[in-house]
Amino acid sequence: MIIIIVIFFIVSIILSMVGFGGGVLYVPLLLAFGYGFQASSTISLFLITVTGLSAFLRFKRAKLVDLQLAFVMEFFTDIGAFIGGFTSVHFHEEYLKILFGILLITATILLLNTQNKKAGKKSLKTGFGYWHRNFNGSHYSISIPLIIPVTFTIGYLAGLLGVGGGFMKIPIMVLWFGVPAKIAIATSSLMVGLTGALGLGGHLFSSALNWRLAVELGIVVFIGGQIGSKISIGLSEKKIKTVLAYILLITGAYMIFRSVFL
Repeated sequence: MIIIIVIFFIVSIILSMVGFGGGVLYVPLLLAFGYGFQASSTISLFLITVTGLSAFLRFKRAKLVDLQLAFVMEFFTDIGAFIGGFTSVHFHEEYLKILFGILLITATILLLNTQNKKAGKKSLKTGFGYWHRNFNGSHYSISIPLIIPVTFTIGYLAGLLGVGGGFMKIPIMVLWFGVPAKIAIATSSLMVGLTGALGLGGHLFSSALNWRLAVELGIVVFIGGQIGSKISIGLSEKKIKTVLAYILLITGAYMIFRSVFL
């Protein structure tokens, strides 16, 4: 248990630095410690909620969270997350692990692409269907017809797999909508917390939660979320995202290898 606590503390610090709730590593770690996929997903969603909202409190004080963007994106994400969590028991566990691995590798590619593109460089698109944002001195535009199906799909996959969805939302905000990385990371912390809560609600209809383990790890990741978000505010995220991208790549490859060959 001490080993689990130390590992989850370190992971919560690292992932809250880049706006992730932690599910991308919480689930594989719990699987490695012998918990089943459904139990791991349910505990992960609880921890994601705690980590995300812990980081959000710090980012909000730094005035980096675009609340309007968060609530628009999160509305459709939460619907998808609840449905994904509710229907998760109907999918074969090994298929979910493979899908999880594929999404992690995809997120790696998207994260590495954000290293080569700077938010705000694209010309702002205006007109029908585009929502222009002026937040904290930055300008970016959001495609409403695009954001609805994309966020619903992300939410569904997040609830299904027991993750927060931040590893998919951040690259989309930066690459597709031109949101500055700092704002995307801070805004994501709120969204993954809410997505985790709705996904957890869906899971609880069909799965039990190990409350003792969840609360013990919840305290640990809350503290980790505070530390990670504090570091993130004063630190360039470029190197952190590069390291994290390769962690996701290795984790995704491990999940696929374990499901196919072991």
